[in-house]
Amino acid sequence: MAGDDPIELLEEVKDRIISMHASDRYLLPGHSLEELAQSKDDLGYSPILQHGQIGKGLNDYDRIFSILAQINYQGWISVEDGEEGMNQMARSVEYLKQMRSKYMLAGK
Repeated sequence: MAGDDPIELLEEVKDRIISMHASDRYLLPGHSLEELAQSKDDLGYSPILQHGQIGKGLNDYDRIFSILAQINYQGWISVEDGEEGMNQMARSVEYLKQMRSKYMLAGK
């Protein structure tokens, strides 16, 4: 979302990961991915993006956790969420726990 392909970047650095920061963004209603590609501001984040509940936005968490599972990632996952309060934060944390179980704890 900040100008880099997150999956491509993760593949490049996966062998050096010691912690993970999770957040998600979604397009504001009435906007498109094509518009997003043309609307980067000076900070790298488009004004048509907004934080949202993790797992409900544009990040491909299935692919992200699949890559993390390849390297047997066991580190911390910090959560950036709660724009709409603690209930949203709790839903994001629960989603990340489910993804961790699905990809990293399977068969253990």
